[in-house]
Amino acid sequence: MKIMLQNHTFFPILGGIENYLYHVSKVLLEMGHQPTILCEKHDRKLSDYETYDGIGIIRHPYYKIPKRMLFVKPKIVSHHLKRFISKHVSDVDFIISRYPHYCFATCSLNLNIPVFYIPPSVHWKQLREASSKASLKEKFFNILWKKSIDHMEKVSVLKSDKTVVFSNNMAESLQYYYGLNGHPFYILSPGVDLDKFSKTKDYQLLRELDIASKSRVLLYVGRLSPEKNVETLIKEFGLLRRDNIHLLIVGYGSDKQRLEKFRSMAEGGERIRFLGRRDDVERFYSIADIFVSPSKHEPFGQVILEAMAAGLPCIAYKRVWPEYEVASEEMIEHGVTGYCVNPSNRDELRQRLLYLIDHPDIGKKMGEAGRRICEREFTWDDHVRKLLNLMEARSDNYGGLFV
Repeated sequence: MKIMLQNHTFFPILGGIENYLYHVSKVLLEMGHQPTILCEKHDRKLSDYETYDGIGIIRHPYYKIPKRMLFVKPKIVSHHLKRFISKHVSDVDFIISRYPHYCFATCSLNLNIPVFYIPPSVHWKQLREASSKASLKEKFFNILWKKSIDHMEKVSVLKSDKTVVFSNNMAESLQYYYGLNGHPFYILSPGVDLDKFSKTKDYQLLRELDIASKSRVLLYVGRLSPEKNVETLIKEFGLLRRDNIHLLIVGYGSDKQRLEKFRSMAEGGERIRFLGRRDDVERFYSIADIFVSPSKHEPFGQVILEAMAAGLPCIAYKRVWPEYEVASEEMIEHGVTGYCVNPSNRDELRQRLLYLIDHPDIGKKMGEAGRRICEREFTWDDHVRKLLNLMEARSDNYGGLFV
């Protein structure tokens, strides 16, 4: 079976969605299918067609829009995509789209091919958060395009054969934002690379960071933007008042400069490291003792799965709508694999951190339990198998349905 996966970008940029496309494609290859990723040629040096680890890649041109037409850019891009996609689907059996512009264009073609839309979040909300520190011009156009973007994503949800999401939190967010009460969303948890995130401590990295082997290490991995709430983590770290604890922050984003300034004024700031975007993030999981996700907005939270796979106890905030729109309770079993703390309790995050710092044996047991759950419930093989079963299902009565 020939399967097309669509997204705005792919290799060599590997973010969360690209990671998904890669692992799903690899499993499809192992099953004997032929996956092809359709994406934008965001760099002129990239080829129009190539194969990466056995995965076919087709890149469409970057569609440059004249300045006088920028106010209708989403519609023009969609029109170009529609023409490009129509030329490359003659022998495709199944389409998985992860970006609203692509799904909208594909559904507009009225192909006799199953199309699944798998949104990473409500697209406009993600765009708004990502551009919170952008220029006034960029913010202006994002607001100008809001109506078109919302229309595209709503049509993608309604016209695709199935809309698949990773969490109840994501399903409820889409349902509420687009007024889709009663519309079915199919919840399929993603997988995590169990071989990559193993608990083999990287002592060389500890030496590189000049961290004593007996120190306790707290870890945050993710984007540095306001909704990730990293400032709260820095503040709480300072209030721990323990000299043998280090906080490692792996990631990049628009909030980095402000957070670094805040770190310089925080107690214990000299033991807080900003490590930027890393291709070897698994090394940092290996030397950590506790993983913390202070995010206020996290449609799923792949980094929590990675931490669990690495054998770490996890602490994150509970979902308290609308300020804390997170799926942490759908992954972390409170008191078993970590803690989901109430954001209205100002002291609970710090108390849970101190407890795990002072009881490493408890943290180890939680980490081991998290690893077992990943091995049982969060594998890429299982995700792809369920995805294909859902494609082949003739009825909408499918386990995991959210109504």
